[in-house]
Amino acid sequence: MTDTHFELTDDTALSLVQSSHGDWIFPALNGVHFASTQENGQQSPAQAILQQHFGQRLHAQDRLYLLIGSDSGQLIRFVQSQAPLPRGSRWVFIEPPAIAEILRAFPPIAELLDDFVQLMTPEEWENAQELMQLDAYLRIGGVVFEQSLAALDHTTNHYQALTGALDAELSSQRYMITANLGKLPFIRAQLGNLPNFFQSLLPLKNLFAGKTALILAGGPSLDQEIDWIIRHRAQLFLIAVSRISARLRQLDITPDFVVTVDPHPVSFTVSRQMFEFDERTILVAGNHAYPGIVNRWPHRLLYTDELLPWTESPNAEEPPLNVPGNLISAGPTVTHTCVTLAAYLGFTTIAFAGLDLCHAANGQTHAKGSSEAAAGPLLDYTAVAVTTNQGESAWTTPDYYAGITAMATLAKFFAPQGVTLVNPSAQGARIDGVIHRPLAELDWGEAPFDRHAMDQALTVDPTQLRDHLQRRKQAIETMREDIHKISRLAQLGQESNRAFFHMVNPARQALHRRRMRAIDRLMRHRYAAAEQLVKAAVQHILVATDLPNDFFALDPSQAEALGRQFYEGILHGAAEITRLLPTIESRLDTRLAELDPNEPATALLARYEAFDEPERVLWLSKARGLSPSVTASTEARYQQMLDELLAADRQRNQEKRAPKASLRLAELHFSQKNRAAVHTLEQALRQHPEPTEANRYANYALGLMYELDQHWPEALAAYTAVLNEGNPQTDSVLLEHTLLRAASASLMVHDTAQASQALSTAALINPSHWPLVARLAELRQDLPSAIDAYTQYLARFPGDATNLRALARLFFQLGSAEGIHQCRALIPLCPDAAQASLAQELDALLRALQPAS
Repeated sequence: MTDTHFELTDDTALSLVQSSHGDWIFPALNGVHFASTQENGQQSPAQAILQQHFGQRLHAQDRLYLLIGSDSGQLIRFVQSQAPLPRGSRWVFIEPPAIAEILRAFPPIAELLDDFVQLMTPEEWENAQELMQLDAYLRIGGVVFEQSLAALDHTTNHYQALTGALDAELSSQRYMITANLGKLPFIRAQLGNLPNFFQSLLPLKNLFAGKTALILAGGPSLDQEIDWIIRHRAQLFLIAVSRISARLRQLDITPDFVVTVDPHPVSFTVSRQMFEFDERTILVAGNHAYPGIVNRWPHRLLYTDELLPWTESPNAEEPPLNVPGNLISAGPTVTHTCVTLAAYLGFTTIAFAGLDLCHAANGQTHAKGSSEAAAGPLLDYTAVAVTTNQGESAWTTPDYYAGITAMATLAKFFAPQGVTLVNPSAQGARIDGVIHRPLAELDWGEAPFDRHAMDQALTVDPTQLRDHLQRRKQAIETMREDIHKISRLAQLGQESNRAFFHMVNPARQALHRRRMRAIDRLMRHRYAAAEQLVKAAVQHILVATDLPNDFFALDPSQAEALGRQFYEGILHGAAEITRLLPTIESRLDTRLAELDPNEPATALLARYEAFDEPERVLWLSKARGLSPSVTASTEARYQQMLDELLAADRQRNQEKRAPKASLRLAELHFSQKNRAAVHTLEQALRQHPEPTEANRYANYALGLMYELDQHWPEALAAYTAVLNEGNPQTDSVLLEHTLLRAASASLMVHDTAQASQALSTAALINPSHWPLVARLAELRQDLPSAIDAYTQYLARFPGDATNLRALARLFFQLGSAEGIHQCRALIPLCPDAAQASLAQELDALLRALQPAS
């Protein structure tokens, strides 16, 4: 009785029972969701609740739905209830083996399973991924990962583990499969950077062969290395990710390179202090880095990968704009790009500071000075267990887990080239191929690091800039014309596709088929670059016209729809790119104007505001030494834009750091008996920006910590504080869990009355706990209270044969034949297989109560 949490080894908890409304469920999993005793006019309250929660989220076309848990099979019913199911979609419900076995043996659920709606165990899913076309669905962005209500409320650690493992696996596979798919945000950013990129990294290739570089990443362990970095700064070549710029500015550390790759606006807000670095710092930007950063950067700038997001036609008279041999970045994070950058420069030892890729015990994910650190610990995430370099367990998110896998791949790739990766962080995730060793043990040399060769290699001939800009402008103008032609061809393709399926004359059908093939050849050969760009912009749409549809089963209307979807995708992509190009051309004209020393600064500032790049004001201010009075208006526009981005960034951080999310994290640490982690989390919650709400969860964590210490009175005091402060409307899950822990702790101090009271209150929140209340009352020899608890439970779940039998036996002890007759009336609601034996047992009890003749 000391552990009241549901366990899969509990046979009674694994029984499907019928509720008072006729829904068959596992009370321990879904009692809190589907146990209403109120009549609401719905035939199935379970289905009504699932409809309210999921709506239409599980019924889109061309999707692979992966769901952790099936809510006692009710979620399978919900999916199948909306027939006909959308074409091209599949549903996989993943349950622990014990639950899956029971559901498959239950005819009403078994008959709902087919080739498209399947119930699997985790092991079965591992073997079925190819059959279910996981890779194909990932390529079209069609994988939907959802959790059942039971999994969301983490009733058991089994669901937590399943959710973490599957989420991590999907994140890793999604990155590997979609890394090369053209996505519009990346193309938009790459085009947006076209006016500003002039120097590739090619002049620096292998410049520092055989030397050692230090990459400053953004994890919490960076703070442990800062003092050493400050003392040895002169000996180091520092490559810093842009998001730690605030921390480096606080400490007056100037990196040699600052690196950014993210195309999204959040990259600007978390890195905005980078603009305070002096001219010694060089920005290395991924070709699809956020254009606002590239626009504002006032110093030297290098870019990775290709300049243009399309393949150029060969031209013997002019060198290509996409420089052959430039650094090709790799990996899902900016730190991975830093590794490829260091190796490209020739460094053979690449060390890190702040490479964690997992969370500190207090939930922190980033170093001091970052917006994430300021927002507090990350509390809402799917946890994936990893092992740290010092052999301890830690948690990470699926995207970080994908980063661990990618870093191991980089280490393996560079090892044959003599490149060694070193991570000194004891708290960092252990990564195959990355050596764990303190920075002080590496050979950094005694003399200051000499970077003069790099500075000399990066000289720029100003006379070439105008020519570069003119060639880019011409490339954009040509692309705009070709995309217009692609749009016209797609419109003709639409007409032919429609006519082909609606023409009666077979001869005319053949004509339209030939026309569509001719259109395809024209796009593919005469306008190859434009077709490539347009398709890349909407590849996630176009792939859906190929996969994973069963073409042999398509009727003419479905085939026509696929053709229409293809041409509509082309038109959509062409329209998206066409909208971008005029602004890029205008910005190219602005850069040409910047080269003219006679162009008034006020005219350039006006252009910055007109073409939505007010952040460029810093570059102009530095280049021309302008006074603040001249730039005030444009600076104000920039500040307004920045304030809007910062507000969105704060909201993003707060959503992931709500105190309520710490409940799951605290119980993960508690289940591992990790007292230090529970304590650190409790302390972090005490410092949360929302102290009133956070203190309730901090007190719960404090109670868990005392339980681990076996200090039961102190644990009860902490739980009492939670119960006194909790809000039943907003903290029902916290209160339920606290009451269960309080009952367990009360039993440890032999206070069965208090334990009974706590369990009874928990049962008012989640009626699946009433049998626990009854059993405890039996132990206390309080049979009336036990009968009342069983009655409360059976009012909601009258088809629970096990607890119905227990109630009948109590009535027998009290000599109540009437009570046994009431139990017997519920037998028809029990599973068919249990009815005969249950009737025999209750009849035997009735006969035993009859006086001897």
